[in-house]
Amino acid sequence: MNFDFYLPTHVISGTGCVRNGGAVFSSLGRKCLIVTGKNSAKACGALDDCTAVLDEQGIAYQVFDGIGQNPLLSSCETAGQVAREFGAEFLIGIGGGSPLDATKAIAFFACNDLHGTDIYGDLPKNALPMVLIGTTAGTGSEVTPYSVLTIDETGRKRSFRDKHGLSYASYVFSDPNYTASLSYDFTVSTALDALCHAIEGYFASTATDISDLFATRGIAVIVKALESIKGKADGAEITMRERELLLYGSLYAGVTINTTGTGFCHPLGYFLTEEYQVPHGQACAIFLRGYLDEAKEHLCEKYAALFSTLGYGDSTVSTLIGELLNVKLPSLTEEQLREVAQRSAPTANFLHSPGVFTEEKAFELLKKVFQA
Repeated sequence: MNFDFYLPTHVISGTGCVRNGGAVFSSLGRKCLIVTGKNSAKACGALDDCTAVLDEQGIAYQVFDGIGQNPLLSSCETAGQVAREFGAEFLIGIGGGSPLDATKAIAFFACNDLHGTDIYGDLPKNALPMVLIGTTAGTGSEVTPYSVLTIDETGRKRSFRDKHGLSYASYVFSDPNYTASLSYDFTVSTALDALCHAIEGYFASTATDISDLFATRGIAVIVKALESIKGKADGAEITMRERELLLYGSLYAGVTINTTGTGFCHPLGYFLTEEYQVPHGQACAIFLRGYLDEAKEHLCEKYAALFSTLGYGDSTVSTLIGELLNVKLPSLTEEQLREVAQRSAPTANFLHSPGVFTEEKAFELLKKVFQA
């Protein structure tokens, strides 16, 4: 048995949690930079709730809304400079995975003489404290130290984490109401990302007894919610109970990968997002049935135990994934697929995956997916 576990983040959840629990903001400082994308933080009500609490506490703030999808390193560095010039003492990140991941990098750029890819080096033990407020149900970024950013010069994604624990949020606020305005397609894509996290984490070589508890619960909750919302083409048809299940399912999955990291679905999916604008969750889920096949072959007892606990067969999950995938795959040559396998292989994600997942195995899986 393995009981290893570490998560130095205080999660505050439920309807109205920012208004009701935002008193903790004042413990972090008197000046704050709020990091968001262009629209979602305002549209869902999270930004207004946040600024109302800051006003009540007399905390000065400035909003930086320059974070786009697949956040650029340059945007994070610019925001760090804005925070430094404003004299921010803490950060609040509001949004889906992009603003939350960006906030983690901005925390370091704001306090240190770092530029561009310096963020991937040996980081100083100095960063602004963060509050993260999620507005989607999928990434789990709120409760992990990981930040996936896009390098401007190459257009490639690369993740970082700080070994001192400073890329964890001090506080996380999770209110299902903030996800209510999400479209059906966006809701499904982010939920598939969460399902990938839970399944990849459960079968990871780095899994522990604690992470398995969170993963099993996450899979059960996410599958239940996805089965329920399947076919509701209008996001307005999705009930608040279903959105609550998806949000908390994504947090269970996030806590899982906080311990385990992700498997090969994530690096294999990056190129689809980088080059073909496939939503991240859909891009990763394309490879999830292949991941389950590897788990069934190499971790057969654990595989059987999971579905015994869930109370349904593996075909239920595989069928659900197939029904929810909505991606027109590009036509790729074997040479192109080989290049994808080569650039995806030198990652810890392959080592975390069931069995011995190699570049050659990645190439065979890519051929199976793209040349079916």
